Amino acid sequence: MGSKEIAVCMFSLGMAHYLVIFVTLYQRMSGSHRLPAMLRPVFFSFLAVPSMASLAWSSISGSFDTASKMLFSLSLFLFASLVCRPNIFKKSMRKFNVAWWAYSFPLSFLALASAEYAQELKGHVAPILLMIVLSGLSVLIFLGLMLFTVLNVTKLLRENDPILSFAKDTTTTTTTTSSDSALRS
Repeated sequence: MGSKEIAVCMFSLGMAHYLVIFVTLYQRMSGSHRLPAMLRPVFFSFLAVPSMASLAWSSISGSFDTASKMLFSLSLFLFASLVCRPNIFKKSMRKFNVAWWAYSFPLSFLALASAEYAQELKGHVAPILLMIVLSGLSVLIFLGLMLFTVLNVTKLLRENDPILSFAKDTTTTTTTTSSDSALRS
């Protein structure tokens, strides 16, 4: 088996897994078992997989062919359907949470797939504008998340965090140990 056959096998396994995840998350979008408001940015993972799959298939086949374009179109549709439903994300946007980072990864891959799409359709203005808009949006979202994360570090790190308390104990122990050894000498 060559590397192309392994890649196709892994691609098919990934797509089968995505179908299960897609159905599970899609049922939680409006069903009785809704995700908590804080975790709703996870719905953006809907568009990450088709975007990555379009890039992966492009790499496997050697060109951004019809299958890649179909997967890219699916990711664009999912992006548009999520952007058109801001009420889903309204409660999760009231207070900063680490789950906001779920916006960054899918948008980055959507922007990468749009760049491949624009490269395939050379000479057309619309794909180039789409690539610029999605790439700009991806960068702005990333920079905004970096800023919000830096500004809210104290809110994100809890005082009763066992890892942080271990680090405080280690610093206290190290300081005490070095001062004790200085007193002994």
